[in-house]
This record gives sequence, structure tokens and C-alpha cells, in this order.
Amino acid sequence: MLIFFLFLIEIVATLFIGALLYPLPVSDTGNVRYSSIPFMTMLLILINSLVFMLFQAFDLYQGANLADAGDITGIYRIYHYVETVWTYGYRGIFLREGLSIGAFSTFTSMFMHADFWHLLGNMIFLWTFGRRVEDACGAWRFLLFYLVAGMVANLGSDLLNPAQVDIPGIGASGAIAGVMGAYLILFPGAMVTSFWGIGIVLRVPAVLILKIAGIKQVAGAKIWRWTIRLPAWMFLIYFLARESLPSFEVMSQGKDYGGVNNLAHVTGFLAALVIFLFVRKDLITRYFAGRAI
Repeated sequence: MLIFFLFLIEIVATLFIGALLYPLPVSDTGNVRYSSIPFMTMLLILINSLVFMLFQAFDLYQGANLADAGDITGIYRIYHYVETVWTYGYRGIFLREGLSIGAFSTFTSMFMHADFWHLLGNMIFLWTFGRRVEDACGAWRFLLFYLVAGMVANLGSDLLNPAQVDIPGIGASGAIAGVMGAYLILFPGAMVTSFWGIGIVLRVPAVLILKIAGIKQVAGAKIWRWTIRLPAWMFLIYFLARESLPSFEVMSQGKDYGGVNNLAHVTGFLAALVIFLFVRKDLITRYFAGRAI
């Protein structure tokens, strides 16, 4: 129990430190129109988590511990983890030369993650932006859009990189970037609740000044809050711009993008342009009529 408690403290502390400069969105603040239970979003989070815990985490973490202790079994575990990533991660050579599992890797790679923090970060973003997009589409159409965005992200990151480096890509971030792009298109005026160290601190003098000035809108506002509400469009456009800069470098020069595949994030985000093929029909009518959706 103590170990679990310390682990939770580590998660909170790590997320807080990571969100000091860059806001971490943790919840959409809007109301859903059709359903209050984001069934498919929760199912995707569950599947991603189970795949990592059942097929990757043991080899990765137990292998590292055994290897540090000098146990040769640990080397085998780490090798098995690496082999799994290279077999089921997305590799363009699988498609171009018909190797291994071929095009199926565009699907399997979306449910694998490099480590616990990679998984946690992606699932937080999926939870924050997935709920209302799922509500706009319906559960099964949302799943189809999610998979399409993830596959576009994988294919785009490979086709637009002239170097065509054979490094496996894993993670749900391309598909989630598509969900974020869809959120921007459908709900540009929405607000998201975020952890943001600088924003939280700067909010204190701002609220005090407005209270002193007698602004009625902030009369009952708390001076200190652990979260801050931000316009979704501001966060999402910043995300796209931040991912685009290194992506242009990849497209113009070609390079090994080991680590963060920014180009997959951009192509996944742009896949949101097809979101109207998946939303509910009555929503399309309201959207183009300028009515609330």
C-alpha cells in the first residue's frame, strides 16, 4: 500500500512539474448534448492501458530491474520488449516490401507505448478532448474516426519523410492529435481545465486587481485555484504550431525523428479535416447554420 501511495505521489509531482511552463489540459468544461457517458473514450483508454500492462510493462520494467541485479533473465526481458516494438510498431518497410505483419502495423502501433509516462500523457489528452468529439460522432463512428486519424498519422509521417528511416513508431498520439484537431473544428470556443504553473500563479494578482476594481464577474471568484480554464483554440493552435516547426525540418531535410514523431502529430491533426464524415447528421446541419452544437 505504501509503495502504491508513493507511486501516486510521484505521478502527481511529475505531472505538476511538467505543467509548470506548458499547460496540461485535464478536462473539457463543456456539456455534452447526446450522452453523459463517453463509453468509447473510456474503452480506448482501457485497451491502451491493458496492452501496455499485459504485453510491455513486465518486460520493460522487470527486465530493467533484473538486468541491474546482474540476472541474465533481465537481458532476455528487455530484448523481448524491443522485439515486440519492432514487430508491432509501425515501420514503413512493412508496407513497401510486404514484410512481417504489413499494413496491420498501422493498427497495432496505435495501442503500444514506450513507457508508463508515454501512456499516461496520451491518455490524459484522450480523456480531455475525446469525450465531446465522441458525443458529436456517436461511439462507433468516433472509434472509426480515431482509427482513421491514427493510420493517417502513421502513413503521413512515413510518406512525408524523405529519409524513410526504419525506426518503429508506437503510441496513440497520432490518433489523439486527430481527436484534438476535430475538437478545434467542432468546438473552437470551448474552454478546457488545465494544470499550468505560470498561469495559476499569474491568475492570483489578476483576480485581486479585478476584485479591487469592482468587476462583478469576479466578485465571488476564488483567489487561488489549482487549475485554470483556458480557451481550447489557443492551446490547440499552439500545439499544432509547436509540432509543425520540427515537422517542416523533417520534410525538408529528412532525418531520424527518434523520440517524438512530430510529423505524425501534424498529419494526425490534419486528418481532422474529414471529421464531418463521422459526426451525427443533425450536428452538421446545426454547425453550418451557425447554431450551438
